[in-house]
Amino acid sequence: MQHSSSPWRATASEYVKPQYNLHTTMSMINLHEESSNWYSRGPPSPTASSVSSSASRSATPTSSTNTNNPWLNTMASPTSTQSSNSTSSSPRNSPNRTPQHASRSTTPIAPQPRRPIPAGFVPMSPPLSISGESLRGIDYPASPNPYRQPMAPFSPLVNGFINTSLLSTQGQSLSGWFYELARKQFVDPGLIRKVWQWTLSNPRLAILLAVCDDVASWRQAAFFDLRDENLPFPEDRLQGIVTDSGKVVEEQWRATSKELSLNGSHAEFNSRETVPLQHINLIRTSRGSEKSVDRVRLLGNGDDRILIRKRFVLARPNQKAALLDQINRYRAFDHRNIASLLCSYAQSSHVGIVTSKAQYTLDDYLGLPGTEPTRSKFLVDWMYDLSSALDYLHSQSICHRSIRPRKIVIEGSRILFCAFGIGDSNPLPSTTSSGPQRLDQRHSYFQDQAYIYAAPETFISRGKRFSDVFSLGCVFLSMMTVAQGESPSIFTQYRARSSHDASFHNNLDRVGSWRNRLQAMTTSGQRGALNVGSGRKVRQLKAEADWLQIIEEMIRQKPKERAKISSIVHGYASGKAVGLRRRSLDGYSQSAHLAAAALSSGNGAEKTPELSVFDGYFAQQEQRQPKWG
Repeated sequence: MQHSSSPWRATASEYVKPQYNLHTTMSMINLHEESSNWYSRGPPSPTASSVSSSASRSATPTSSTNTNNPWLNTMASPTSTQSSNSTSSSPRNSPNRTPQHASRSTTPIAPQPRRPIPAGFVPMSPPLSISGESLRGIDYPASPNPYRQPMAPFSPLVNGFINTSLLSTQGQSLSGWFYELARKQFVDPGLIRKVWQWTLSNPRLAILLAVCDDVASWRQAAFFDLRDENLPFPEDRLQGIVTDSGKVVEEQWRATSKELSLNGSHAEFNSRETVPLQHINLIRTSRGSEKSVDRVRLLGNGDDRILIRKRFVLARPNQKAALLDQINRYRAFDHRNIASLLCSYAQSSHVGIVTSKAQYTLDDYLGLPGTEPTRSKFLVDWMYDLSSALDYLHSQSICHRSIRPRKIVIEGSRILFCAFGIGDSNPLPSTTSSGPQRLDQRHSYFQDQAYIYAAPETFISRGKRFSDVFSLGCVFLSMMTVAQGESPSIFTQYRARSSHDASFHNNLDRVGSWRNRLQAMTTSGQRGALNVGSGRKVRQLKAEADWLQIIEEMIRQKPKERAKISSIVHGYASGKAVGLRRRSLDGYSQSAHLAAAALSSGNGAEKTPELSVFDGYFAQQEQRQPKWG
């Protein structure tokens, strides 16, 4: 029976070329991924089934020498001799192996042709000469299959902190990361899903356990219903649930805190959040623990430098608002000799400010042993820097009110005023207070620098600009004492005499006598501590003599008789001491002239009428204590 209208009578060149899509190409390339019983399944599509059925019913023979058939060079009939004699065979257990069964038709069933692979494409199918079993589990880096792509590295920490909201805005997939970790840790699909749902509800705690290398504890945490809102946990709450409860407690600041930037900004923390500052040691604290100063280290940024924190405990909300207003005002200061705030924070009933740790305080620097040649130059130059900073504050209508050596820091060759005017208490009470005071309380009160360097009028009313000038003049006199090779402890003992009161305002007569002694030593050139050239030594001594005259005008008893800081900066101290021509004063004080004249007169014997009242004191002190330096 002949079928004149059969499509198989047409030549191969008249065939309509099929359109292949990605599904067809992937099906042929990934044949090695199919299971071994692939031929037992039904046809993949109705089209393929109908073609195969019509081909098997056809009785039209097809010559093997027909050169117009494009499929003869690809695959021959299963029963043909060419197929049995082929040298390129598939692996024995590979799905590419043609099933050995007889067809009902001599017409070959042509397989779908492979699509040409473009340049740069790495095929997923292994070479035919390699066994398929040896390639199981190998990932191909250039595979177009999205399920074979390796998982991108995921970092759950942002600058050392667990910040789930920031991770989401950056496009990080927490859900996929949690599921992948749960799938690798657990086997049961139901348990995987349960743990995964718990991680989505408590992402911070889940990330914390992952950071502590304790993903296996996700199951116990989900069972005991640990939640993010319960952070931070005490150590006894985590015992028996996590592997290392101490490590989790130590690292849980990453989940309960947020980044504290050291750019002068302010941060607010709620009661359950952790301030990322690690306490190192306590420097000092007030009697009622309302104020404390300690050394801390910032967590999260990998910086191990030590910072200084001042912490205030507040009882009322209006106190907190007033303190934050003081911090904002101080943050607006802009001068190279005024220390800046690194950051500030507030949490419930306390406020903290953080500053850099300086190399020295001025109090520590003045107590250092040694007489370096450049020490006197630094001290004289720093007097001008501090005067410039105070002049800047007064030009802004700001009074310092707490100038003393412990409130001045030194960093390298720079000198700076510490943070001031933040949380300061009321003016100092009078030493003649009628209230009962114990002896130890009075002694500690007299040793407080806030009392020692205070102006006389600050005990009656709130200090003003002239009070700052007095306190700064007292600091300058202590600096000049060290610049001329004397010990500050001897100066303190001389002011106090037999009492415990070493303040400047209660001993102005002895303070003036000490200044006259330094003035006489500078004028007569009786110093040998400067190992420098003669020209520079003369200029250095001239600058010190100028500053001693300025100090005399700064520490007068009456406020209105004191020099203004603007006059000092723009008039007397118009340049640096060494290497610049300074504006000279109109002569020294009368007492200095008398002392200098007495030292230069006589038959070789030195007479010091102004200093004779305490010459024996200094001789006695030098016998008890070796001269400093």
